[in-house]
Amino acid sequence: MENLSLILFSICLQGAIGTMVFVALGKSFNKEGQFKPAMVTAAGLAIVGLLASLLHLGRPLAALNSLAHFGTSWLSREIWFTAVFTGLTVLCALLVLIKPAAKGAVNALAPLAAVIGLIDVYIMSSIYNYASVPAWQHGSIFVEFYAAAISLGAVIFLALSGKEADKVKKAASLAVGIAVVVQVAAMVAYYIQLGTSENLAAGQSLALLNSMSGVMATKWLFILLGAGLLMFPMGKGSMKISVGQAAAQMAAPTEGTAGTTVYLAAALVVIGQILGRYIFYAVMIVNTVGLS
Repeated sequence: MENLSLILFSICLQGAIGTMVFVALGKSFNKEGQFKPAMVTAAGLAIVGLLASLLHLGRPLAALNSLAHFGTSWLSREIWFTAVFTGLTVLCALLVLIKPAAKGAVNALAPLAAVIGLIDVYIMSSIYNYASVPAWQHGSIFVEFYAAAISLGAVIFLALSGKEADKVKKAASLAVGIAVVVQVAAMVAYYIQLGTSENLAAGQSLALLNSMSGVMATKWLFILLGAGLLMFPMGKGSMKISVGQAAAQMAAPTEGTAGTTVYLAAALVVIGQILGRYIFYAVMIVNTVGLS
């Protein structure tokens, strides 16, 4: 797959960023929570994303030349912010693994990594928005990338954090639902604009998009179903049971079912967002000089 490194870079990095956002949120609700699996996974994803970005450059050492153009180059800013985010996330993971008593440092570094990561998502989106690809010149690109980061991060966080995440489970599930709804609305506007564009490259991108209708349908089916599965336990959780003994007996199977539901929802959302990113790069048709 020609754009595999770009898919790995963007999906892994955005998943890591979203995970750190919810780790920071989780720590604000649960000061004693370590969220070790989620943090280590975020560090691993960030490293994979960073390495994938270097592989895509062809000449990884050439990236060093871009570092000096922070004020004028979106690519330079992306390299800097990605490196800083990865460094902070890896440091958090190492502290949790090697020095778990350093909770104060982790509690300070995790929100910082999350903020740096969210800025990095904006920078990543800007690179594509300003590229000479008409299919990418739409505000929905920002929504698509942020929605992917939030939804991926939330499901990874919930799937890996278990009981530590109980206090933020509803907030994280709601965040996935909102992110997906906004993503759908933005993409509908995007498809309409792409369909009415008279640009030749945009028309070719639309033809490619139409040829991948099956992949597109699968993307949305998985994302919507995953988000729906996360929202369903919230509705059930609001039901009140007044009989103490009966509630205790019912708690165990309900918890097990909810755990399975979260894993399934996470798998669906992750696969759906990966398919969406595949489509994103597959419809890349660059404007040709002399054509409009």
